[in-house]
Amino acid sequence: MSCWCCFKPARQICVASKFHPDEEEDLWFDAREELHFSDDEAVEDPTDSSYDITADNIGIEQGTEFPFVLGKVWEQEEHQGHVQRAIKEMKSKVRYLLRREHDAAVKQAEEEAAELERLGLMTPEKRELHERMRAGSNPDEFAAATKGLKVGQDLTDIELPPTFFVPFSTIQVAEDVVYVIEGLKNDWSDLQHPDPARRMARLIKLYLDMSAIRTENGSGAGVHSPYTFGAMKKPLNPILGETHRIKCGKTAYLAEQVCHHPPITTWDLRNEEIGLHLSADVKAKPVFRGTAVQVLIDGEMRFENLHTKEKYVMDFPSLFIRFFGLAGRYSETVGTVTLRRVSEGPPLHAELHFRPRGTAGLPSRAHRFDGSVVSEKGSCIHFRGKYSDGVDEISEAGEVSQPFWRPAEPNSSMPPRAVTQPLNGFTDSHCLWGEFFQALIVRDMKTASKAKKKAERGQRRLHKAMKTGELPPWSPTMFATEDGERWTLKDKFDPRVQQSWLRYIGYRIFE
Repeated sequence: MSCWCCFKPARQICVASKFHPDEEEDLWFDAREELHFSDDEAVEDPTDSSYDITADNIGIEQGTEFPFVLGKVWEQEEHQGHVQRAIKEMKSKVRYLLRREHDAAVKQAEEEAAELERLGLMTPEKRELHERMRAGSNPDEFAAATKGLKVGQDLTDIELPPTFFVPFSTIQVAEDVVYVIEGLKNDWSDLQHPDPARRMARLIKLYLDMSAIRTENGSGAGVHSPYTFGAMKKPLNPILGETHRIKCGKTAYLAEQVCHHPPITTWDLRNEEIGLHLSADVKAKPVFRGTAVQVLIDGEMRFENLHTKEKYVMDFPSLFIRFFGLAGRYSETVGTVTLRRVSEGPPLHAELHFRPRGTAGLPSRAHRFDGSVVSEKGSCIHFRGKYSDGVDEISEAGEVSQPFWRPAEPNSSMPPRAVTQPLNGFTDSHCLWGEFFQALIVRDMKTASKAKKKAERGQRRLHKAMKTGELPPWSPTMFATEDGERWTLKDKFDPRVQQSWLRYIGYRIFE
């Protein structure tokens, strides 16, 4: 028989979930009504129910979709409505499950307490703890008494206030690629061009379209990404295990935060119709430079031409957030990017140069770009221009020979419709940050700050548990790696929320 003072069942609830309800909230309310449980359906045994909620099936129904208009972020009422209903469902399930676990722990504790009383081993201290447990006192308080835990003691990370953030997570930003493919007029025939240099050039044009819509005023064709932000704003950093999955037309996009230290966001996009497969591992690191913040973006972006089976790898330029300039604060993409073919065939690569505005920060010098495609015989295509408005091919004499790229125009006056396809609801980016986004839009900074801290503090506790060996290292749901550097989409994966994530983060967010 286990020692009563160890109170193992109760401590598992508390130590694993690490959640601390607000005083004004009735944590243990009965959520059966919201979950279609009536009093007639209730039974004495909480595990014997017509709809048995367990930690394994606590997520929202598989196949659930949230329709929305691609090219907009959180301000869409339609999408917010779907997310709000999912959040309400998950909160109800979490509270019901926690109450059931609590009741089971109390029942076992009472049995053990009765045994201690019979044996004459019950002490006043143990009796007091037992009465507090029966009264439903905060389980974290009990854990502190039995294991010396200090709730909220992890204060090493700096937490920016909500006013610095925009209502999206960086894991959602690559939706821009989906928009370029499904929402803009593109000619993909060059993916089957007989000249390998022209096939590579088509990938460069795709990247230019992605870069153009992210400029402060959008592309010259009037297309503007919703995932842009001012010089003093930033998107949320995804938390470990955060997922994002959408489908639009023939394009499927999946993303996951696969690592927290260092932060790595991995995504995968495929469109069989046009014959293109893209994936990326993004490792962003902001560095203060005095008059600017440089966001160093390590990792790589991978392209696969499904027609020719050619594969390419490209690195990333840096993002500079400048605090001073003749036109005020501004952001710009700067750096040299190399795109190279890594599949079989003669050497082929491209050098792409994103030029800075210069010391004065003149708007007229913004978005300057040049580059070349180089084969085994030497440079074969040169180009120069502005990646916001247009790039031209340049002859060996330095003269414009023909247009190389122009910003793609929208397919129609209405952006395409897409659907979010959450894996389980809990780890989905829109649901996970739902309360934060809603509060941020209506400028309720108190609620936004509370929602943000729930997720981030849960993540820190999960990371600490893995670091101390209490939990094994994190294993992502959708992606796998062999070398710790390059992540690839698994052929099959279990969409259910992982139990360690649910206990340390999910219970805290959806309590």
